[in-house]
Amino acid sequence: MSYLVVGLSHQHAPMDVLERAAVTPEQLDQALTEVLAAEPVTEAMILSTCNRIELFTVVEKFHPGVDALVAWLADRLDVSSDDLSGYLQVSYDEDAVEHMMRVASGLDSMVVGEPQILGQLRTAYLEAIDRDAVGRRLHALSQHALRVGKRVHSDLGMHEIGRNIASVAVDAARGITGGLAGRDALVVGAGAMASLAAASLRAEGVDRLEILNRSAEKAQALAGRYDGTVVHDLVGALRRADVVVTALGSSPGVISEGLLRDAGPTVLIDLALPRNASAEAATLESVTYVGMEQIKQRAAAADVTVDGSRAQAVIGEEVAAFVARQRRAAVAPTLQALQNRAKEVIEAEVSRLKNRIPDVDARAMSEIEYAIERVVDKMLHAPQVRVRESAGTPSGKAYAEALQMLFGVGDQPAEDAVAPDVAQSARQLSQGGGA
Repeated sequence: MSYLVVGLSHQHAPMDVLERAAVTPEQLDQALTEVLAAEPVTEAMILSTCNRIELFTVVEKFHPGVDALVAWLADRLDVSSDDLSGYLQVSYDEDAVEHMMRVASGLDSMVVGEPQILGQLRTAYLEAIDRDAVGRRLHALSQHALRVGKRVHSDLGMHEIGRNIASVAVDAARGITGGLAGRDALVVGAGAMASLAAASLRAEGVDRLEILNRSAEKAQALAGRYDGTVVHDLVGALRRADVVVTALGSSPGVISEGLLRDAGPTVLIDLALPRNASAEAATLESVTYVGMEQIKQRAAAADVTVDGSRAQAVIGEEVAAFVARQRRAAVAPTLQALQNRAKEVIEAEVSRLKNRIPDVDARAMSEIEYAIERVVDKMLHAPQVRVRESAGTPSGKAYAEALQMLFGVGDQPAEDAVAPDVAQSARQLSQGGGA
């Protein structure tokens, strides 16, 4: 079993491809079911954000695993696997471990260092747990990556940079309008990205901040945090707003050309993928559209330097520690199987002796049994020590396999499912706890 990550991100794929491949919350059940149905895949979680879709999996074989995951993405996009070759990012085993840690740390983000990805990765992990798609291997990697991400963001001060996708977009709106102070803004949505947008708009000094969302309770909570007003009439709110920010996770095209045609000059910031604005709305003469492609360009051109060398050094250390621990865990079933086999042999031989020489008194038989155990222990001591010593190295697996062949044992079966108490503790992470 090995880790395999196959995906598309802003690093290599254009936004229109990412938009078509995005998995909405309503599609997640079916998407995970389809990915897990692939024969080589035993565990899976799907990270789908405004600038990436990645399949984090555990597979039995590399090439069949890659073929299956690429075929799933290609089918979702209605293209051939060859058409995706230039856009794909594929990471395997140790590289897959490093990739998840880089993602969690914000080093692979469109806005480098942004902390929101840590929560998005945590959510993807918890949603996969809820759908029984995560076993002990993906659980171990996800937990470790979340801890590493938190360490990089907090200990190394990357969160102090204060940049995220929403803030870059609002900064673009400030440049377009010549300043947002005194202007009216509308935020459509009430999730994490909408909250970031509201915070950035208030920081820029907008006069009136209106919040519109399907859930009145969430809209009220967001409005309360940023001194905003909850509204219910989208048409009226669009007419009043100088700046509109949309961040609805599963409402493609909800902002139509008809809604905006009579709204007057508007800066429309679309933070959703799939996009909340229709293609026609985004091209209206009265609308200045700021979507993910524009945000990506602005983030790349921004004069903000993030020193990722310290973060990468931390990730390098954590990858080595995680891989070594996984290698040690991988040989443990072999050692347990060997010990169980030795116990079976000893018990069988002692039983045979008792049947053949029933007149031997209990004390003598106890000494015989003890002597057999000592002989077996001494014979197995050196092989077990060698396997344990090599367990944290690349040769550890080969030693374990040699031990299996020489002594005729296999791995002791291990439970792959995430235990209920572990799943519960994982869910608690999403309620403000540490990673």
